[in-house]
Amino acid sequence: MQLKQIEVSALTISSSGIARVITSPIVVENTKTAVKEQTLGIWDTGATNSAITKSLALKLGLVPISETMVKGVHGVKEGVNVYGVKIVLNNQNVVFTLPVTECDQLSDDDTSEFLIGMDVISKGDFAITNFQGQTVMTYRKPSIQRMDFVTEIRSHQSVVVGKAQGRNDLCNCGSGKKYKFCHGK
Repeated sequence: MQLKQIEVSALTISSSGIARVITSPIVVENTKTAVKEQTLGIWDTGATNSAITKSLALKLGLVPISETMVKGVHGVKEGVNVYGVKIVLNNQNVVFTLPVTECDQLSDDDTSEFLIGMDVISKGDFAITNFQGQTVMTYRKPSIQRMDFVTEIRSHQSVVVGKAQGRNDLCNCGSGKKYKFCHGK
């Protein structure tokens, strides 16, 4: 049996404190003309699909490929433009070509002109942690393993947060060995 090797791409974004909005640098490309613009993408697990601001669509010279109906917090909008774009995340490592819907302004200062929705997020593994008061978002595609914090907690005898593991303490993995003879080697 021959093993199939797959290419895995990933990105990690760290904040200096607790983040209210997760953003990452993104390059958006017009698939017809190859015109590119760099902006910030807002990661939004509440958005079904990705969206592009009207202003960025104009900068890229995008031509609508269709129209759609959009349901959102402000009600239903009919006849919303849909464009075909290529998005590039993390220095060329994470790339998608997809249809995106047009939206109004996403940030007051227009630094964020793209919304990364579940159509992108669901193509891989996505996690956010706030360990020690610092938000870290990490994403990889394709999905390569199941993450389940409940199962992870159940598999450990106890979880101690904030206390450093002593060399002569029992290892946190539950092996019954001292840390220095187990995971502390």
